[in-house]
Amino acid sequence: MKRAIIILALLVFPLVSLLAEPISFSGGSTSMHMQQGFETITLSQGATITSGSLRLEADTIVLTGESFRYATCSGSVSLNDEERGISLHSKNLYYDRQEELIIIDGYLELDDQINEVIASAFHLEFALDDGVVLLQVQVQLFKHTDRGAMACKADSLRFNRDSQILDLEGNATIDWDKDLYQAQKITVDLTTEAITMEGAIKGVVNG
Repeated sequence: MKRAIIILALLVFPLVSLLAEPISFSGGSTSMHMQQGFETITLSQGATITSGSLRLEADTIVLTGESFRYATCSGSVSLNDEERGISLHSKNLYYDRQEELIIIDGYLELDDQINEVIASAFHLEFALDDGVVLLQVQVQLFKHTDRGAMACKADSLRFNRDSQILDLEGNATIDWDKDLYQAQKITVDLTTEAITMEGAIKGVVNG
């Protein structure tokens, strides 16, 4: 079986992909293992990939799978997508280009410029096409509103960027406009500013 191992330095190279978006990559040190069925590109020393409007930078990025579908990033990872108006910072990140899915395990920070939301957590699953963000473990989210910052905390939080719905579960609290809401589950419609609470409800409302 034909096999090739190529070591390249300071490479900037576009790949024609069978996926919807082409991918371009660069790295100070780059190795390519092109054995059929096991193609792998390892980028390091300033690794960068660009796929559509999404740009990923990390200490190391490994591209694998058919048409280099999967990107596994580690060390000082940053993701920027100007079209979607989001940025992410973490120590690791996994990106499935075909499913448009981002997964992070470990501390992360999310900045959603379009929705004026910033958040932190220790696990993230982000379906880019669906616009759904799942944050888990010590979740904190701050949303800018006309009535001031809405501060949310929960064990798990799901944010639908399209429908503008926040779902908080597990030790959920919202501190907003001098009011405090606490419950096992809290749902917020950011469009209407309606709040729904379920289970062990407590609150302090200043009239």
